[in-house]
Amino acid sequence: MRAFILPALALAAAIAAGPASATDTSSLSAFLSSCSPDMKGCKSIVFDLITAAKTNHYGCIPHDLSADRAADMELDWLKNTAGGNPKYEKMNLQDVMWDGVDELWPCHRK
Repeated sequence: MRAFILPALALAAAIAAGPASATDTSSLSAFLSSCSPDMKGCKSIVFDLITAAKTNHYGCIPHDLSADRAADMELDWLKNTAGGNPKYEKMNLQDVMWDGVDELWPCHRK
């Protein structure tokens, strides 16, 4: 549980403050709509999520994958996979983003 709480708190703080505060995080569709005019703000929020995940060892993001490249991959996943998927329409944006981390970098435990 701790492994999820710390990154979630870090992401919540990043969403609440900082240069990306103009980005609409009320839902996935609102977030994606606000990315068109403010890709820098969207990238900042996703970058913070990836950084929090890597720092707190959440998920299995490869160590040699930069947070910047991982953020690009997550944004692509949000736009191309999650966007328009009814499964994510009513979910909290943070939950959708964590699902993206889990789907993009699944942990294969033996």
